[in-house]
Amino acid sequence: MTTTSDIPPLEQEPWGYTHPDCRGATAFLFFTSDLARAVNQELAGATLDAPALERAQQAVDALVQRYIDIQAAPAAFARQRIRLKLDSSWDTPQVALEMSPELEDQIIEAQRLARQQSATRH
Repeated sequence: MTTTSDIPPLEQEPWGYTHPDCRGATAFLFFTSDLARAVNQELAGATLDAPALERAQQAVDALVQRYIDIQAAPAAFARQRIRLKLDSSWDTPQVALEMSPELEDQIIEAQRLARQQSATRH
């Protein structure tokens, strides 16, 4: 029987950019998972304030650079941006992502292709 203590913490799971298939359209799928992980790691248990948001922004910038460095999708990540913003229009402040349109379009297209491929296999 598996218990929660048998499951490794998220911090010990490999990052998507370390996966050998992290290339082309697949890289965008790994990237979205890594992006959520990076932001969650920086903001978990933290008060959503300017210093916490800046630490999370630095983690996101480093993640984008990592994908550029490994040439996961050559030129797809270069000159693209992801900015974290604090959205205080809710009862509880939320973090919003603002992506450059080109990067957002590529991620959406990769997700669409993955859904389409998944549907044809079933």
